[in-house]
Amino acid sequence: MPESNLASGTAVQTRPGASAKRGFFPAQEVVLRDILADCEGVVRWGGDDTKVNVSLFYIDCGPHDERVGKLADKLRAQEATPGEGAGVNVDVRAPSRRNRADRLARAQRSA
Repeated sequence: MPESNLASGTAVQTRPGASAKRGFFPAQEVVLRDILADCEGVVRWGGDDTKVNVSLFYIDCGPHDERVGKLADKLRAQEATPGEGAGVNVDVRAPSRRNRADRLARAQRSA
């Protein structure tokens, strides 16, 4: 599936050719997982795939899945609202955020 997502433009490879299992420092992975949790299961990380590719991120649902539009609306609203959106300081180590990120990681690894 990752190859077809790359071909369709619904995936991005941050470091093409880099597929090592340990591509991020632990603190970086905490932030990465927090961002994925904010994406509510719509975006999948290749680091959780059977064939590990830590530089790969892709849409993990079909084009008609309502979660895609809801996430897009959420991100647009955050970007347009002062004090929200990209660049806002959050505590990625807060228990509620870590629990959410850990639940998503378990779900995506088992899928």
